[in-house]
Amino acid sequence: MSKYQKSYIPTRDEVVSSARELLPTLKNRAEDTEDLRRLPDETIAELRDKGIHKLFTPKKYGGFEMPWGTHVDVSRTLGQACGSTGWVSSVVFTHTFLFGRFEEAAQEEVWGENPDSIISTGFAGGGQAIPTKGGYRVSGRWKFASGVDHADAMLVGAKLPNSEAAFNDLWIVFKKGDFEIIDTWFSEGLKGTGSKDIKVNDVFIPTHRTLDMKRMSSNPPGAKIHDYYLYNVEFHSYFITLLAGPILGAARGVYTEYVQQTLGRVGAMMGETIIDQASVQVHVSESLTELETADMLIDGLCNRLDTLGLQNKAITGDFKLRAYRDLVMAGRLAHSSADRLSRMMGVSAQTGRNAVQRLYRDVRTMSTHSALNWEASMIKSGKYIFGLPTGDPKIDDEQQVKQAAE
Repeated sequence: MSKYQKSYIPTRDEVVSSARELLPTLKNRAEDTEDLRRLPDETIAELRDKGIHKLFTPKKYGGFEMPWGTHVDVSRTLGQACGSTGWVSSVVFTHTFLFGRFEEAAQEEVWGENPDSIISTGFAGGGQAIPTKGGYRVSGRWKFASGVDHADAMLVGAKLPNSEAAFNDLWIVFKKGDFEIIDTWFSEGLKGTGSKDIKVNDVFIPTHRTLDMKRMSSNPPGAKIHDYYLYNVEFHSYFITLLAGPILGAARGVYTEYVQQTLGRVGAMMGETIIDQASVQVHVSESLTELETADMLIDGLCNRLDTLGLQNKAITGDFKLRAYRDLVMAGRLAHSSADRLSRMMGVSAQTGRNAVQRLYRDVRTMSTHSALNWEASMIKSGKYIFGLPTGDPKIDDEQQVKQAAE
């Protein structure tokens, strides 16, 4: 047994139940979280105590190696009380399934020193990695590093000199002390995520803390250390689901708050009971239906991803497009539900620190993430339907093979 192994690994239901226990505290702390513009230290400590940061950490380092989709269950639960906490619990804590692909030496430097390490990421912006003896000299600046104030390590992308790569050439791991945090996070929603910039200037990174972009999804070093499928599968369709739980949770929080507050409301002008209005009954039912439909889309997607991984089956281009469609559709339904209920409450939902307007701001901010862009997803899918190039090499190559066989 590894020296980092814990004697007890909770079930999926137990982890979700532990998350649910935090809801009253998170709700009471939500305003302070917004004012602080990052998660409070107390919240991070409580999440760690519940093991929520270990869902996809390798068992070798005391992690749980949970079924894929557990992160959705947990962040959807937490997001009902605090969108920022839901976001960090998924978009930050789940990066362990990527770090688990690196060389064992890199994992020992982070998890070996602290099995409870939190790993943040920064993909917007970028940097350059200049080869040198034993590694690289890295300089750059990255945006939107959620949870960085609590991060023990950072996972970022960088290009090599004279690179023609569309995205990046290397994944790079920074340890705390390698990077500078720049306080840039002043947003309308998700205020408590602390999604600040980070900056490095000519920092030496040893080779074992880097990984070629292509190797991340093609027999990475970590796959030889850990036998769980999450450290070896082509990760894109898994990765995009990190956004699902937080937006579904915050939208569900809007719904719950709307129902609770509306039960006691009367019209400001005429004094009529609001819940007796047919339009209110129709719209609340419509919003609930949207949320339940979004849940089914995402739960179904994650179950299929988990099955594919367990069966060691490759993700096809067609499935990749479907996964993206399911994600953006769920996001659109969540936003539509929250938007309708926020408008139905009128000015009373927009005043002071009403939880409806806070959670709705979180939903609205999440919905602007590039991975939830409706047009980008549907255009690519539409091109595929008509046999046109999508711009994705994997999808287009499979399309050509399929067309040649017809």
